[in-house]
Amino acid sequence: MNTLIASYRKVELFFGNLKFAVVIVSLFAVSLAYGTFMESYHGTEYANRLVYKAWWFMAIQFTMFLSILFATLIRLPPKKHLYGFYTIHAGLITLFLGSYITYEGGVDGTISLAPNSPSRSITLNEDEFRIQFPARGKEVSVALPFSAGEKDLKLDYENIKLGRFLPFSKEELNWIPIKISDPGQTSSRYKLYNDQFGETLTLTLHPMSDFNNTLQLGPLNVHYMPASLADCFSSQEQHGLIVWNGENRGCKTPLQSEIKRRKSSNGKEIVAINFEGRDIAFIPEMSPLPLNTELTLDEKSPYRIFSRKLFEQSAHLFLFGQKAAFYNKNSTKWETGDVRKDAPLDLPWMGFRVLLLEQRNDSYPVMRPEYMKPIQDGGETIVGDKKAIEVSIGSDTFWVRSGEPVAFNQNGEKITFDLTKKNITLPYEIVLDRFKMDTDPGTQTPASFESFVTLFKGNDGSEKHHIFMNNPLKYQNFTFYQASYFQSQEGPMGSVLSVNFDPGRPAKYAGSLLLVLGSIWHYFLRRKHLKTGGARA
Repeated sequence: MNTLIASYRKVELFFGNLKFAVVIVSLFAVSLAYGTFMESYHGTEYANRLVYKAWWFMAIQFTMFLSILFATLIRLPPKKHLYGFYTIHAGLITLFLGSYITYEGGVDGTISLAPNSPSRSITLNEDEFRIQFPARGKEVSVALPFSAGEKDLKLDYENIKLGRFLPFSKEELNWIPIKISDPGQTSSRYKLYNDQFGETLTLTLHPMSDFNNTLQLGPLNVHYMPASLADCFSSQEQHGLIVWNGENRGCKTPLQSEIKRRKSSNGKEIVAINFEGRDIAFIPEMSPLPLNTELTLDEKSPYRIFSRKLFEQSAHLFLFGQKAAFYNKNSTKWETGDVRKDAPLDLPWMGFRVLLLEQRNDSYPVMRPEYMKPIQDGGETIVGDKKAIEVSIGSDTFWVRSGEPVAFNQNGEKITFDLTKKNITLPYEIVLDRFKMDTDPGTQTPASFESFVTLFKGNDGSEKHHIFMNNPLKYQNFTFYQASYFQSQEGPMGSVLSVNFDPGRPAKYAGSLLLVLGSIWHYFLRRKHLKTGGARA
């Protein structure tokens, strides 16, 4: 027993020592300054994950609690001139306890209110990963670590493996190798630019890529096609028809004399062309598919036909790897040219040029999330706000991004994956009746937000409330503050309310009051004690 008491006394003297208190308070101040710096550049969530809610910062706070507690205990039994000191330290201890109660049992989240739509779901600031098996009516939720950096989850559930978790990421271009190179599945990157505008285009013919073979940039339509079709676009035949074989990628621009035309029973023009030793019939105005012997569309045929005349009325750019084709309204004819890495090709639209950056047939492009620290500007995260999880099922590996559910078919069973926020459901509903936003004079900059809501309390009826800055809605221990707004699908603005439940608030209020009273008490008691010549404690 004496050994135990002696050990406790050493612990008490160590934590209650003034020098130790100075060191731990200095660590706390430096950590706060570091967190504030990180918050200003990388946002509140990153600072919370890195500093404010990190285990080491919690350890510093707990050590501060021990220092305050033992600094009080080593000054027992009570001395009259230290009553104010005891009160101050009691207030600090009460503050710590109140903060801990809030940390463990509090709620901090948001609720989104679409116009005239009841809502009772609070979105918390905690991530979770949901795996759903719709056929079985089963759902599994995985709580994700509250970390600032990349984490390897190393979780395995029913042959579903969860790998890397990225709490902050941005999309980066990656090239996936192809075991057998296929010239018909090439991928290319181009730079399309003029003096005022520049855009990098990634186009591919590979079916597994995240990119497409067509895209639209304002009035310009870009089409990426096999290189074997380039020569067919150089023909100046007035009919403008091109026929190609999707299997061997051969193409032909037939001569006018090689085209046979006739009318079908419904008045449509049937075009017959001899291609690769066989007569193939099409109805170009109906479909690029050929007709079979029953004069119906043959969906299994590799042959296709289209008319270049369909692409002469607006801006269309056809890219074939290292060649390009387009219709020039100034010369009223189709033109082709080489697209090289060292020399751009001039286009007939607003001074635009196109330059080949790279071309590959041994790999295909995909967008993959890569970890990065988020970047904040004007109070909003502009880069790095996406979360992502790497999922592996058998030989398949893919990424699930926040806000983008993914469906996967495993042996005929559909499985869905969703990276989202945790939710809790309120026992009552809130409906947004009207949202009001005022702007600064002469600008479109929002100056204030106001929400007019109806609180439906079930059997207890309903209440009307007006929520705006410094005027929150308080009901059943929850406090709803006006936070933001959004554009709803129906047109009118929706409202976002921050939701707070703080069970440790009474203790924190009591602790703050004790601090004030203790400071005043300690000042006068110490002053009186020193005047009477008392020794310092």
